[in-house]
Amino acid sequence: MKKSLITIFLSLIFINIQAQKTQLSYPKGYFLFPINPNQQNFLAGGMGDLRSDHFHAGIDIKTQGREGLPVYATGDGYISEVRVQTSGYGNVIFITHSNGFVSVYGHLKTFAEPLASYIKKKRIESQTFEIKLLLQANEFKVARGQIIGLSGNTGGSAGPHLHFEIRDTRNNILNPLNFGFKEIQDSVPPIFQQLIIKTLTTDSRINGEFGKRLYYPTKNPNGTYSLNQKITVNGEIGLEMLSVDKMNGTNNSNGITCTELFIDGKEVYYSHLEQFPNEVSHDINIHNDYGIEQTRGLRFQKLFQDDGNNELPIYKPSISRGKLSIEDGELHQITIKIWDAYENGSTINFTVKGEKSESSKTVSPNAFPVIINQSIEDNTLVIKARNLKTINSIASLKFVKSSIDLPISYVKNNEAVYLWDLKKGLPDSINIDGLAKATNFKKIIVPNQFESFISDDIVVNFDERSLYDTLYLQTELIGNTIKIAENTIPLKGKISVKITPPFQEINYAKTSVYYKFKNAKSYLKTTWVNNQAQFEAKRLGNFEILIDTIPPKASIIRKNPDEFSMRIGDNLSGVKSFKAFVNNKFVLTDYDAKQAKLWSIKSDSAQKFYGDLRLELEDNQGNRIRFETKIDSIKIVTPIFIKKAKQTKNESKNRRKSSAVRAKKSKRKDR
Repeated sequence: MKKSLITIFLSLIFINIQAQKTQLSYPKGYFLFPINPNQQNFLAGGMGDLRSDHFHAGIDIKTQGREGLPVYATGDGYISEVRVQTSGYGNVIFITHSNGFVSVYGHLKTFAEPLASYIKKKRIESQTFEIKLLLQANEFKVARGQIIGLSGNTGGSAGPHLHFEIRDTRNNILNPLNFGFKEIQDSVPPIFQQLIIKTLTTDSRINGEFGKRLYYPTKNPNGTYSLNQKITVNGEIGLEMLSVDKMNGTNNSNGITCTELFIDGKEVYYSHLEQFPNEVSHDINIHNDYGIEQTRGLRFQKLFQDDGNNELPIYKPSISRGKLSIEDGELHQITIKIWDAYENGSTINFTVKGEKSESSKTVSPNAFPVIINQSIEDNTLVIKARNLKTINSIASLKFVKSSIDLPISYVKNNEAVYLWDLKKGLPDSINIDGLAKATNFKKIIVPNQFESFISDDIVVNFDERSLYDTLYLQTELIGNTIKIAENTIPLKGKISVKITPPFQEINYAKTSVYYKFKNAKSYLKTTWVNNQAQFEAKRLGNFEILIDTIPPKASIIRKNPDEFSMRIGDNLSGVKSFKAFVNNKFVLTDYDAKQAKLWSIKSDSAQKFYGDLRLELEDNQGNRIRFETKIDSIKIVTPIFIKKAKQTKNESKNRRKSSAVRAKKSKRKDR
């Protein structure tokens, strides 16, 4: 995409932020290390680590694999915010300091007094597990070194540790390691693991082929890395790397702080994760190769600013934005340098030759049935065909009012590859040797503006924040399954969708849309209007309309007058809310979603849990149940608001397992 005024404007913002960086001072010695101060500590995660949908903010401090270590206020100030969350930071404290910085302490097991009693009181008043409290400067003042809680494993934590951040007054995430904590030591350089060279235009080639080529760097005796293979390129290419950083005394893999790319000694790309605004953390999905993350689970960092990557202020302005154009027939030296926060660095060097390699454009025909596969790589439709009937079979692209004959671009392992630049138009179908295949293309959706696709079955609305780059929209509706583009394409914001299923008998109160990824299904809040399912989505890919009539379940783990605990869960839409009562009086409970476990919290040390215990559970689909028990009995009573009736054979089957809304054997597709 061409540079726009907004790109130039954002470049000016970057220059301004760089100026702020040079003026930003990190007061070394001002802050106290929050865990075991004045002792060597180790990290499980670093600033800017590449995570799912976000850059990791701050650092994760190891707690010896256990919970309950004292957590100290890193400086004088006041507690300005606390949260209790099922996911995310779990139990978390924000402290505003007198010098304007804000420190954050996440995944705490417990809060210290008197804060703990205050939070408990507010939660009992609101009868809720989750809570967010904004506090005034005169309510909970803290001193440097004061214990504010105990380390834990709450929220989205994958193991016991303390998540620790330092932010500035603009809510920028800063690297705590820049504040001179001597408790962390690091003399280990980062590691290059894999390198990808990819074509960026339809006409580009790497060793005569389109797409991505994967390389495994070799580590040399002097500590540098190299690629020993012959690499020829022609046209515009981009580089991507898989790399990690290690630290003294731990095997954890952390992210890279600074990356530089040079061609023939000239820097063409530079990124530095010293600080970044919290609100653009989601843009990691354009900083990384999102498609590889979705398909292989690996996070490759792009060494170029892709189209649509305009708001992350972590790059130096560059005319080429890291994209390399090589067509001159000469050898070129490529150098990549990576650094961690302690300026331990690693370097990889290799050469590429600007050469247009001639590849075969003929196949060996055979009598087997023709097989056609298609995919999209950036702006290019990639068509691969096997078992062709002639040595140079043509791919005929059918459009509404015309057709175009596309010759073979090259052949690999007797598979013909055809390439079409989608900026020239969206074909309705592909025909090769008599076999036709629909493309399901619907519309070109341009970013940074409101766009809609409307058909009889589906409506997809995009706003000015939905997309990073141009989307070549494909949709398909078969029965209760909907496909909206590929899940390898990241969304910047949300899309709103309306679907009219090809069947009428729907239990609207118990039916919703779910996002499908591999074997997981995620509930999406769905509104039904005139037989139309309306919902918002943060991802592209596959969706499914499902019915959930089964209430959540609960079982006792432990119960006595001093405490009770239960296991709770739901088979599909997920637990939405829970409340516990003893003798009809509300009892506060804590909840760990990772263990699907909740347990009682006493309002005071003298409280006893004698009598009738009742737990009310509701899932996201509105199915409710009461779990009741006494000391000597446990029983499940009739779900609230669900009238029991004689079950038909089909209803009984649905009771055993929530399943897809059953369509009337319709093969109707969205066109």
